[in-house]
Amino acid sequence: MSAPMTRDASRRRKYNANELTRQGLLAIYHNRHVSASVRQNAMKELQKLDRSTSLTRIKRRCVLSGRSHGVLRRYRLSRLVFRREALQGNIPGVFKASW
Repeated sequence: MSAPMTRDASRRRKYNANELTRQGLLAIYHNRHVSASVRQNAMKELQKLDRSTSLTRIKRRCVLSGRSHGVLRRYRLSRLVFRREALQGNIPGVFKASW
């Protein structure tokens, strides 16, 4: 496993471990019915969390090759792997177009 894939896997584990905490703090922060001091404390707690626990730090990668660019969301494969697998007939319902 390459270093970028290991780093991304670590970020995914951190995100899963802190997801409920982060969502709860964000809900408190965005709630206008709560006093300003409580909202400010929620933001301070949110800022204390590791940056890697944020969803935006997770990179979409191909599950077979680990490539980060040109990944098709539906199949979680890079365009190169998708093409190779589709031509070999390994992806059900996908075949080369002809008209």
